Amino acid sequence: MSDQATVVAFKPSTGRVTLRSSDGGFVLAEQTDASPLREGLSLLGNMREFGPETWSDAGGQTQYQVFVLGWDLSQEAVEMEMR
Repeated sequence: MSDQATVVAFKPSTGRVTLRSSDGGFVLAEQTDASPLREGLSLLGNMREFGPETWSDAGGQTQYQVFVLGWDLSQEAVEMEMR
C-alpha cells in the first residue's frame, strides 16, 4: 500500500521525521540512511506499518530508508516526540 505525505518536521540530530498525510493524520519515522530530507518534501511509500520501509520523493528520483514508528497520530503526539 502506498501513501503520500509531506515532511513537516525533520530533526537531523536524531533522524526523526514527521509527515502530514493527505487525510490530516501524522506519521512519525526515523530515517536510517543519509539522504538529505527537508521540510516540504512530498514522499510516497508504505506509511501504515511499523518497521523498515523505503519511501521515495514524488518524482521517484530519490529513495529514503526509514523505520516507521507510528501513524494516524495527533499533532500533539508528534510534537512531543520531536522535542
